[in-house]
Amino acid sequence: MNFFDYIKNDSFFKPFTLKYRRIFYECIQILIEKTKELPVLYESDAKDSITIHLKNIGIRNSARSSLESGRQTLKDAGKSLQKTETDLNKSWEILVDTGDSVVENEVELQASGILNLFRECGWLLPREIGRNGEYVVNISVDCRRIMDFLRKMTEKAGDGMMSNRIFSMYEITKSAFDEDSVRKERPYTNILVPLIDNEMELKNELTDLKDSISGIMKAVIVFQDINSFGQFIMKDEMLDRFFHEYFFVKNNGLIPTQLSYIKSRLRMLKSGEMQGRMIGECAEKLQLSLEEAEERVERYFAELTYFLSVEYEENMEIIDNRINNYYNLANNRIMLMASNGIRLESTLNDFLNMVSRMADGEQEIALEKVADCTRIINQRYVGYKSFEKSTRIKNEGENIGIVTTELSEEEKRQQTEELFLSAPNRFSVERVGSFLDMELGEDGKIDLRKKAVRTKEEALMYAAAILYGQNEEFPYEVSLSEELVETEIGDMSGLTITRK
Repeated sequence: MNFFDYIKNDSFFKPFTLKYRRIFYECIQILIEKTKELPVLYESDAKDSITIHLKNIGIRNSARSSLESGRQTLKDAGKSLQKTETDLNKSWEILVDTGDSVVENEVELQASGILNLFRECGWLLPREIGRNGEYVVNISVDCRRIMDFLRKMTEKAGDGMMSNRIFSMYEITKSAFDEDSVRKERPYTNILVPLIDNEMELKNELTDLKDSISGIMKAVIVFQDINSFGQFIMKDEMLDRFFHEYFFVKNNGLIPTQLSYIKSRLRMLKSGEMQGRMIGECAEKLQLSLEEAEERVERYFAELTYFLSVEYEENMEIIDNRINNYYNLANNRIMLMASNGIRLESTLNDFLNMVSRMADGEQEIALEKVADCTRIINQRYVGYKSFEKSTRIKNEGENIGIVTTELSEEEKRQQTEELFLSAPNRFSVERVGSFLDMELGEDGKIDLRKKAVRTKEEALMYAAAILYGQNEEFPYEVSLSEELVETEIGDMSGLTITRK
């Protein structure tokens, strides 16, 4: 659908074409913020908010004075130039139209005029009487959405947006396959559409990155001295934000893994029964036929797959090339500014070629003069390493090789027992026996059907008792039944434990 067919109001953007469009934009944003603070925005509150804003920016009602001043100016000009009556009448008509427009613009800069203009262009809904008998100001949904988009666009920080889009797509695809995921209830609305929205925003962020490099390169060419260029590199926040986000996406090890995960989950969504549910929901939500809904869903999947598999890598490669060009340009610019416009490489090459063609005596004289023009200073700095006290490594100079000795069978058995004793076993025979003693108490046997198993620790103790039941040293007999017993932890096989 065409946007203007959806709006159905040719005057919707009229306030943005008038002289005081900046003020109208500020006023509608103030009203939007006011509706977030108040449950009901009455017309008196709206007028007060606009009036306070107009006073803060110094707006005064000067319509009549402007009109009279314009008329008098035209009369004086007509007398001095001795215009004909016809020309004067035409000029007067033009002035009247201009004066009317001045009055119109100035009247609009009053709270009531601004509200009337907003209702005329469809930013505000028609007047509605509230419960207390006063008119209520209701902002239309279209106006709210467009103004919110404009506000976000102008307040866009540019920090971390690209990586956030990838993280969002990863979370959506991951949660789509959770067992109790609520996204499965409406997969088209809660899975496919958010993925497409994030993909479009990510594509826009990549474009912004490419355009930012072009802007940086143009700014570098303008600099004529190395001081201003250094200030640009050190202090320019746009440059720092751009490279920070780019290198995070480029070098963070999670990003490639998450992109691969997203692509694999898209293939599963497309080949599974989830796609059929998406088509059905799309047809119902957008009032489309099944064929049209299927075409839309398939187009979305194809766009996502192509972007993640091809477009993303192509854009990152273009950004890499542009950044390399930027570094080369910056390097050449620094060298040019540092050499005061002289290409040192070319000059040095000409000098060496000239010296190589000189006689031996002339070469020596030329090189001595060059040495007198060159000052080389050897600079050394004292750091923390200079004060460190070197320590000898333990066993330095001694034989630190591993001595191999043969252990006797008795030594092996003894070390094995010590190893078993030093490693605690939570479910050893002794601990299981102590647990069963406590559970039995005065009873002769334990029937799991009559016993409450509340923790995972208790369930593992009974499982260990089943394993030890065949051992002679275990003081209990364990008998199993085919019946399943429901416990708080889960279903367990029925068992009976008695003392031997």
